[in-house]
Amino acid sequence: MEWFNNQPLRERPHIAVLFYDAIGDFVIITPLLRGLKEKYPGCTLDYFSGERTRELEESLPSIDARFSIFGNPHALQELPLFVAERRAQAGDYDLVINCDFHPTMAFVARLLEPRYVVGRCIGLDWREEVPRHPDKRHRLHEEFWSAPDLLQRYGDILKSTYIGEIWCRLAFVETDFYRTEVPTRDPGGTIPDILISTGGRRPAKLWSREYWKQVIDWCNAQGLSVGLIGDQPQRQSEVYHTGDAESWLLEQTALVDLRGRFSLPQVAGALQRARACISVDNGIMHLAYSVGTPTIALFGASPWWVWTPPLPHLYLILPDEPCPRCYENRFRNAECLLPRHQCMLSVRPERVIQKLHTILQGSR
Repeated sequence: MEWFNNQPLRERPHIAVLFYDAIGDFVIITPLLRGLKEKYPGCTLDYFSGERTRELEESLPSIDARFSIFGNPHALQELPLFVAERRAQAGDYDLVINCDFHPTMAFVARLLEPRYVVGRCIGLDWREEVPRHPDKRHRLHEEFWSAPDLLQRYGDILKSTYIGEIWCRLAFVETDFYRTEVPTRDPGGTIPDILISTGGRRPAKLWSREYWKQVIDWCNAQGLSVGLIGDQPQRQSEVYHTGDAESWLLEQTALVDLRGRFSLPQVAGALQRARACISVDNGIMHLAYSVGTPTIALFGASPWWVWTPPLPHLYLILPDEPCPRCYENRFRNAECLLPRHQCMLSVRPERVIQKLHTILQGSR
């Protein structure tokens, strides 16, 4: 095994991509998956991730086979058989691209025994990781990608700080870095005019329920229906930290509850049919802009410059009172680090309503 520095691969290479199974992670890596198929026509592409994004992975044409590491209690027992079957069908792995920083994936990358590797991979001696190539491009692996001067220092390699582009550059893939793509299916039934998503895995990202109510009430006053997209209510409350906020909104407004009704491709299909989507920084936001829906993204306690592609139909609403604390903590904190949730409270609902009004006028 050695570090990949754009060495030539065989005519029909066998490639694997490894990443965490968050919806947003899956979406931002789709340019890389497509770009690999463009660069290596006829290649076989395997994807190693987890159960949460299984429905999207199974429906994406660029993925030939997939395996769940995360969320699979039998992964260690099943993985060797899966790898043996894939080798029998497509040969040894020529290239493994590990886009995850979780130690588990460095171990999985080693089990695949690729000829070349990008990203963390335990070496053949099971002690140290495969040493990186000394070229400047590969020093990006050790950088803090949210650093404000990253583009100044790597402007000869990067056009943006968008994570989807960064991973393509590290793998020597040229494609439309900002064109993400997700599979869609018909959700059936009537879809509200506006879809909203209020939950996130970091509570620091969340918006005030009173602010959400103002937006929903404005929409209803304009004759617009509003639907709530998300996971099953209990998971929304526990995993996505919405607590009783969503149940309160459902009681206090004419919000339509669509949580847990759709598969992920159907969620993408529902978003495609909506006139607009309003969301905090979460997976729904990534699905919405990927299907071309005008998307208003509410950002405060997360690095928007890393996680959002520059798209004309993606509208970022940023804080009037930004706070540096999450950045200083490298966004490792789940909760807000201040007594008052300054950044998200300064994302005022009036700005969101004005932006939505402009979008809807333009769509007419």
